[in-house]
Amino acid sequence: MYLKIKKFLKKRIKTGGLLWHLLVFPQRFQRHRFRIFKGYWEARETKEMIAPLKTREFLKEHVSIVIQSAGRGEYLKRTIEALRKYFDYDPTKTHWLIIDDYPDSKETRDYIKSLDFFEKVILNEKNRGIGYSINRIFAGVHTEFIFYCQEDFEILQSVPIQRMIDILRGNSHLSQLMIKGTKEYVGALQTDRGYFEYYRMFGFWPYLASMNFLREHLPFPFYFTAPEFTFRLHKKGWSTAGVLGNKNDSPLVRHIGEERKVFVVK
Repeated sequence: MYLKIKKFLKKRIKTGGLLWHLLVFPQRFQRHRFRIFKGYWEARETKEMIAPLKTREFLKEHVSIVIQSAGRGEYLKRTIEALRKYFDYDPTKTHWLIIDDYPDSKETRDYIKSLDFFEKVILNEKNRGIGYSINRIFAGVHTEFIFYCQEDFEILQSVPIQRMIDILRGNSHLSQLMIKGTKEYVGALQTDRGYFEYYRMFGFWPYLASMNFLREHLPFPFYFTAPEFTFRLHKKGWSTAGVLGNKNDSPLVRHIGEERKVFVVK
């Protein structure tokens, strides 16, 4: 009976609102226990962390590839190798940044340290979760655009970054432009402008976004990061994300890792 009531309410309550918080609190507390209260306190630290973004002059036409890792070196290696092969943009205007949030994986960290093309490497001293980690690494971005990718997404074809930049600039209502994956895009609407629109959630599949846009809406929430950040954007009128290409195109990326050592997006 409880599950039926919960399912009924979830369909009628806006994600991220007060009633939604009350509804999901038991699940959240079961997963994180008393750490959840610590997380709200740590959010103050995160706001201070991203403060420099508010006045930063970003490098025009430059793109930062930001990789978020959580200790799964076997996936991370495939992700990085595919990005190196298929990220189609001027190398002189491309910057590489990475953050790892799983100190127990010495193998993963040794691999990261062996790479010489990263301009910024952050190795969290302890597991802090997605909200803290992406705020920390995003705070180090100095470029006009950011291409975000988690450690377990393998690019399959060439990703035309310049075309993605042009689409974002020409369609100012888009919060982000994702590359098409193997997932189902429920409710998507095809356009004739080189992308289709997606309304359900700000996605954490690989995406390109403007740092001028992101700095207006950071920090990312600590828990239930994707739905709560989406709710915040929708509340401000940003309800539309874009996905490059056509709905019937073959995917540009696939998700290669299911089992996680830590919860990345919750």
